[in-house]
Amino acid sequence: MSSSSESESEVPSSPQQSLPDAQSSKPSKSKSKSKSSKLSKSRLAAASAYADSLNRRAVVYISSLPPKITVSKLKTLITPLCEVTRLYLAVEDKSVRKRRKKAGGSSSKRFTEGWVEVPSRSLARQLASTLHMTNMEKKGPHSDDLWCLKYLKGFKWSHLTEKVAYERRVREQRLRVEMSKAKREVKEYERKIEEGEKFEQMVKKKKRKGGGENEEREHKRTFKQKKAFSDV
Repeated sequence: MSSSSESESEVPSSPQQSLPDAQSSKPSKSKSKSKSSKLSKSRLAAASAYADSLNRRAVVYISSLPPKITVSKLKTLITPLCEVTRLYLAVEDKSVRKRRKKAGGSSSKRFTEGWVEVPSRSLARQLASTLHMTNMEKKGPHSDDLWCLKYLKGFKWSHLTEKVAYERRVREQRLRVEMSKAKREVKEYERKIEEGEKFEQMVKKKKRKGGGENEEREHKRTFKQKKAFSDV
């Protein structure tokens, strides 16, 4: 009897010991959920703040650039007035560079125009109004060059990327057209050369068979000689 009572008292002990484990696991899950929710909220807040900063940004257009100007030099000249978030300079066309080099000019790479992105529209207006038609620097190689700036109202950096991509597609399309035209011209030239060679071979073959002499006889013309007035 004593053994049976001991066994009965030991049976319910196992489920009672398992209850604290199940209860202790619940707080850990809730903590992980709270951490993930905090991370997602912080990420959303950072993303919305970045989107707002992008929306506030504005672009200033540089219509002309002097020779030997670089991206780093241009950024150095603008940075003392306001922060430059992004900067893009358009390289001149290769054909223009080749013509200048052929004429004896400089063969260095030149930029024709540029776009400067600043953090806000007010800074963009201030930058354009302050620097426009003023000397680029007081002392240095660009002291005689003038700024040519214009604030582009409503213009975003995404518009510039679309413009650059469109111009690239146009250049590629023009290049494909020129290449196909050159191929057609080469094929036409080769065809004419081949026809000329065939014609020469045909003429030589006729001459060997005597056809050339017969053709010369057939093409000879005879004219009836009239009597002179003194003989009449």
